[in-house]
Amino acid sequence: GIWVIQMFYNIIVSKPFAEHHGLKTQDRARPIVPLIADYTRQSIAAFVAKYPNVGLLITLGEAMESAGQDDVDWFTKTIIPGVQDGLKALGQTTQPPIVLRAHDTDAPRVMAAALPLYKNLYTMAKYNGEALTTYTPRGTWAALHRKLSSIGTVQIENVHLMANLEPFRYGSADFIQKCVQAMHHTYGANGLHLYPQASYWDWPYSADNVPGRELELTRDWLWYGEWARYAWRADRPRPAEIDYWGGRLAAQFGCDAAAGKQILAAYEQSGEIAPKLLRRYGITDGNRQTLTLGMLMNQLIDPKRYGLFTMLYESEAPEGEMIIEYAEKEAKGEPHVGETPPQVADEVVAHGQRAVAAIERAAPGITKNKAEFARLQNDMHCYDALANFYAEKARAALLTLRYKYSKN
Repeated sequence: GIWVIQMFYNIIVSKPFAEHHGLKTQDRARPIVPLIADYTRQSIAAFVAKYPNVGLLITLGEAMESAGQDDVDWFTKTIIPGVQDGLKALGQTTQPPIVLRAHDTDAPRVMAAALPLYKNLYTMAKYNGEALTTYTPRGTWAALHRKLSSIGTVQIENVHLMANLEPFRYGSADFIQKCVQAMHHTYGANGLHLYPQASYWDWPYSADNVPGRELELTRDWLWYGEWARYAWRADRPRPAEIDYWGGRLAAQFGCDAAAGKQILAAYEQSGEIAPKLLRRYGITDGNRQTLTLGMLMNQLIDPKRYGLFTMLYESEAPEGEMIIEYAEKEAKGEPHVGETPPQVADEVVAHGQRAVAAIERAAPGITKNKAEFARLQNDMHCYDALANFYAEKARAALLTLRYKYSKN
């Protein structure tokens, strides 16, 4: 069936209530206030009494300043009792689902305290943070997902804001299939929460400059279709998948199967570019960095100055080296490990060239949705330009750092 889920983050009280009691409407720094706890519990109870089949998606990390006992208490002494109060008022015992996001909270600790009180619980965590970077997750982030998957409830993978995919079309069936396989086999997860591929803050519209407004669901139908297909069954033979998606694309653009497969090839070649760039050159997996806006040279040669988020490299990328690590090893004559910055520079340039070549081979056979195909075609050229931009800038950064060590 279909679930309807109500998601909420911060502890917010209404403006009249706040003014009457001399409170702020929201304040992450304050401890749990009994008055606000009672207000929230009664609000949840009233909601559940009216909508008993609607689940709740809770983000404690946006409500509390840091992980700790307050998170446990808020979940077990305010939120769950509020749901139970609403069910009791109806005389109902069927529990609606409650999903606990692991964002900025100690989710295993919270779940250990909550499970004796409420059984229909789920957990959720971001797959690659707020980006799409790899289908080989590892390190501490993978360990957290496995821990959540092992506690006896279903762990849901959240494909969050795609900060490194904005604003171009993304539809690599190969990359997405491997990601879903990693969700199952590396993380042990069995659920998917999928965000829009782009234009999240302008939902339901895309950012494309077209007459009127284009629905994001229309523009990125392939994104939703691929995640849905592999969430349903991830382990499908690759040759058959090429035929399947090639056929879907051929039907979409009114071309033959061979041209449809060329469009798929363009999507899959371009689909390697943004993930590789961010995981090898980026500052963060968060949405404070939009990859397509470019990076300053200082950000490449001195990333720690800009709040470097090291988990991007340690958990959300295959083993490899940052630009600063590569340059230091070069200067010391030390061997390199894993995926390197020069390797990625060469690879993304090749991916861009192959994406453009594939989309141009498909172009003569297009008979339907020509305007949308032209936008897709343009996106492939944009990915090619993006790849070349970052490749040249990364190479320049390595030369700059070489001078730092050699003065030559």
